[in-house]
Amino acid sequence: MSPMTLKARLLTAAAAAAIAVAAPIAAPSSVLAAGFALKEQSVSGQGTAYAGVTAGGNGDASAMFYNPATMGLISGNQIVQTASGVMVSAKVEDARATRATRLGGSSISGNSTPGDIAQDAVVPAGYFVYSVNDDLKLGLSANGPWGLVTNYGDNWIGRYHGIRSDLKTYNFTPTVSYRINPMFTVGGGVQIQYAKAKLSQASDFGASRLGRPGTLDVTSDVTGDDWGWGFTLGALIQPTTSTRVGLAYRSAVKHTLTGTVSFTGLPASLASALPTQGARADMTTPDIASIGLYQEITDRWAVMADVQWTNWSRFKELRVNVNNPALNSLTEENWKDTWYYALGTSYKVNDDLTLRGGVAFDKGAVDVETRTPRIPEQNRYWLSVGAGYRLTESLQVDAAYSHVFIPSTSVHLTDDLTGAEAGRGNLSANYKSSIDIIGLQARLSF
Repeated sequence: MSPMTLKARLLTAAAAAAIAVAAPIAAPSSVLAAGFALKEQSVSGQGTAYAGVTAGGNGDASAMFYNPATMGLISGNQIVQTASGVMVSAKVEDARATRATRLGGSSISGNSTPGDIAQDAVVPAGYFVYSVNDDLKLGLSANGPWGLVTNYGDNWIGRYHGIRSDLKTYNFTPTVSYRINPMFTVGGGVQIQYAKAKLSQASDFGASRLGRPGTLDVTSDVTGDDWGWGFTLGALIQPTTSTRVGLAYRSAVKHTLTGTVSFTGLPASLASALPTQGARADMTTPDIASIGLYQEITDRWAVMADVQWTNWSRFKELRVNVNNPALNSLTEENWKDTWYYALGTSYKVNDDLTLRGGVAFDKGAVDVETRTPRIPEQNRYWLSVGAGYRLTESLQVDAAYSHVFIPSTSVHLTDDLTGAEAGRGNLSANYKSSIDIIGLQARLSF
């Protein structure tokens, strides 16, 4: 085999590996919320499974993440800081991987029991509201609304479909609200969002290009980051002193992740055939529309509800552009829009102590036909409890606990050596997942 022929084959193998550049969009563990959303932006809201947050039912500045008009409920100035400890279990069971039938159908060696692929995390959020007067409020929030990490380990049998995935976002939103009259308040803000992604996977170069399965793996590591912007809009309607209805919209944020793709695992004599090079991929976080209701039954007891729609169908495909145009690639995804339904209640034991509870259903964004080991998600069922206690006239602390039940799910992928997935092998795996979330929050009013 001539050196040029070998180089051409290496570059072709790189195309399969480089396709992962765009995958950080879907890479993080999707067991927290549909797709790769992080709902953990308010501990007082978590106590009711986020029921009523669009209508300000949680009673503090953290509601502005869900609806900027809820700042109109704040008297004076307020600072809220939250921290949510997210303990995720996503275990792989009965994983099996073989090469394509046309390559002999042999078993792919490696670890079939990678254990817990998810990574626990602490999700912080911060809020500040300044009252210019009783009607006009200014605010600023800092959040991480999208992300998480999965890691199967370098030697797992599905490594050709993905090894490690990491997406982090940092969102800063200056916000304003104005009370038009006692019944109507409107609000809006500008999202300024930074996204950073890193992903790795292996390519079975030996099987697909040299005719010797398993003799040479090429691992790709891709990174990229970008700043993007969007907006939020909201309205709060108060037909009576005991009833509130909230409407909100959080726009999509478009990113062009720019970074590099690098390759390891090649003999030193061949490493120059795949130099580190620039790569670019478009990523759009979805837009969200929601409606919330808060209803006081008595002066101590309130019930609330929220319905949220997320436009995950924006994620139809992954397009990757690499400095070498021969490595550009496309993968179809075809995600579906999702709905989140929540019901909750709160009860004031006395002027200082408030108890909360809630349940929710969160629809998954991926059907079995499009489920991959990077996105082994499923529908989720939330059960939450929480409490708020006023320590002083100006300081309140809140705590919440949620358990998220996730039905068992599976991945079944078939490799017929066609399309972008060619050469990655057949893969079957079952998943058992669950989540526990413990949140703490401090609220300072002045």
